[in-house]
Amino acid sequence: MKIKFRFAQSSMKILRGKFKFFSLGALLFFSTLNAFAEEATPPAPESRETNWEEALIQGNINISEWFDSFADGLDLFLVGKRVTKRQNQTRINIETSFVTTEIEPFSSAANLGFNLQLPNVEEYWSLKFSSYDEQQEQRNLKNAYLRTTPRQKSYGATVGLLANLGKVRTRFEPRIELQDPLKVSHSLTFDSIAKTKHFEINPELELYANSDVGVGSVQSLNFYFRFTNIYSMTLLNQGNYEEKSHFYNVDNGISFGQVIDGSSGLSYNLIFNSNNRAHYHLESYNISLSYSKVLYKRILDFQLIPNVDFAEDLGFKGVAGLTLNINLQF
Repeated sequence: MKIKFRFAQSSMKILRGKFKFFSLGALLFFSTLNAFAEEATPPAPESRETNWEEALIQGNINISEWFDSFADGLDLFLVGKRVTKRQNQTRINIETSFVTTEIEPFSSAANLGFNLQLPNVEEYWSLKFSSYDEQQEQRNLKNAYLRTTPRQKSYGATVGLLANLGKVRTRFEPRIELQDPLKVSHSLTFDSIAKTKHFEINPELELYANSDVGVGSVQSLNFYFRFTNIYSMTLLNQGNYEEKSHFYNVDNGISFGQVIDGSSGLSYNLIFNSNNRAHYHLESYNISLSYSKVLYKRILDFQLIPNVDFAEDLGFKGVAGLTLNINLQF
């Protein structure tokens, strides 16, 4: 009996020692896991209030991502699979213009442009929806450097077909204007850039047709000189002929550009306008200073353009004006 009792006591001591050993091992194991977990868990970001600038940028990003997702989904739905890795460049632009002159009341207008890109459907085409006729706007050289009146409202959709014929870029853009009845216009454009040692030449020819002016053509020949990284000069030449009314409008000018920093710049412009009514003569000329500023890259920018216009109707008496353009992009 004494032998059995001593054997039981010794067995209990062995079990107690093993239990303590396993308990200590388990404690060390779970402590190590907890330490690794604490190291792997990133610290919680410090909470802070969001100001209006961050809210604007984040809101723009959210809207842009929604439209990109919508365009990409439509693109894949039409094709059935992804055939290109090219990024979708769908863009929405909201432009607000404010114009005032000495002889005309203050006016303002907002315009919308929606450029839908579907790279999987076709690599060289785009679909645009806008509240104005972009082609018609580009046929007036002054609109690119100075706007003295709000854009004319013309809601419509444009399909752009793009291709390169050697070094010549071509664009065919039929447009449907949402009117009663519907109006259809067509535009075929050829342009190229020839680079020399000291300057660049940009010739462009547009052939167009619409129900208002019939057929017509626009000829442009611009020369670009880059003196330094800050200063540049562009010689501007453009003519627009409308066959139905036999009206020929010509713009000639010069523009000096100055880069202030990576987000702002100045341009000093002098543009002459002539036409053939009733004979070829000088109709007006305009002197303007344009200040451009990008507030947030690919989000918000503006242009401020003070100018003085000298028109034949007013005896070439100077009329001061001011134009402000604000562009919001998504």
